[in-house]
Amino acid sequence: MVARKSLLTLGLLTLVVAVSVTGYASVGNQVHAQDSSTPSEATIEQHALGNNTSVKSVTGTVTIEMEQPNNTQTMKADVWQRLPNHVRYEYTAGPMEGNVMVSNGSGFWMYNESTNTARHLSLAGKNAGMIQNLTAAFQQISNGFSAEYQGEATVSGQETYKVTLQPKNESLQQVMSNQTVWLDQDNWFPVKTQVSTSVGNETTTTTMTYSNLSYNKSIPDERFEYTPPEDAKVVDVELPQTSNYESVAQAQKEVNFTIREPTSLPDGYSLENITVSTANGNASVSLLYSNGSDSLAVTQTSMSRPVSGGQSVSIAGHAGSYTSISDQHILQWSDAESQYSASGTLSKESLIEVAESIYC
Repeated sequence: MVARKSLLTLGLLTLVVAVSVTGYASVGNQVHAQDSSTPSEATIEQHALGNNTSVKSVTGTVTIEMEQPNNTQTMKADVWQRLPNHVRYEYTAGPMEGNVMVSNGSGFWMYNESTNTARHLSLAGKNAGMIQNLTAAFQQISNGFSAEYQGEATVSGQETYKVTLQPKNESLQQVMSNQTVWLDQDNWFPVKTQVSTSVGNETTTTTMTYSNLSYNKSIPDERFEYTPPEDAKVVDVELPQTSNYESVAQAQKEVNFTIREPTSLPDGYSLENITVSTANGNASVSLLYSNGSDSLAVTQTSMSRPVSGGQSVSIAGHAGSYTSISDQHILQWSDAESQYSASGTLSKESLIEVAESIYC
């Protein structure tokens, strides 16, 4: 089922959306669909890691609750989903009430009622390759998880198997934790998923619960078509197109802002790779430095906006923020022309020294 893809990446709602749209192939180890006998714990765990639900379509209501230390948001949506890549969300309550998200496999619509804006993403043509790359990235992440059976539970009137999931990578464990999926005992559909993600000192727990479920009913194609209101602003969304360059001079020809390079680097670090990404008319440049074992990334984008979150810092008089995720440290700041980031295993003080050197 399409929604199964979100169970390992549910911490960010945008990932849930992306996964729902792409409808990519299953991840993890696959096992056969459930039979009438009671499955072993190992079989249940394999299903939690794989994607072998017997459900071909589902309709119902989904409740999404996002909990943070000082804030909890709850959203509800009516949902229609059909394997492999047809989905429609109509939000009925919460901060996204009135919004609609629809995919028919070739295109994805996102309508925001409060701004009367409809964004359209083509899933074909030049975007197809980018989606395949995104799919591969999700698969690589998902394959690095282990599962542990926790017993049975009743969720939304459905008898389920409860399984916790943990990343094998220690660094990823610092970011994604307390992941749990509740699988319908009859068809392995994930009636409920929950995951906690941590960025800096802030933890967000996202819980996605289905109710009023109907399985394998016919859903007409028209349900997965969308026409925005006549007075809506329609925006065609592009996925980033990425190119690599051998020199900053070559990359400079592709962007409309002056690329700033750090003039002070830690001992042993040298420039290894230059990447330019462009989407919707906005470009970003990433300079990757390495000392052979550790890396340092300095990124610059033409969009300049205030930086929020994390610990407040000053970069050559410009406001910025500092965040640490496991052994990765991230520095972000903006000036009048661009927004920047510097990230790697370097200390906070070293990152600030690198960042300030771009103004020398």
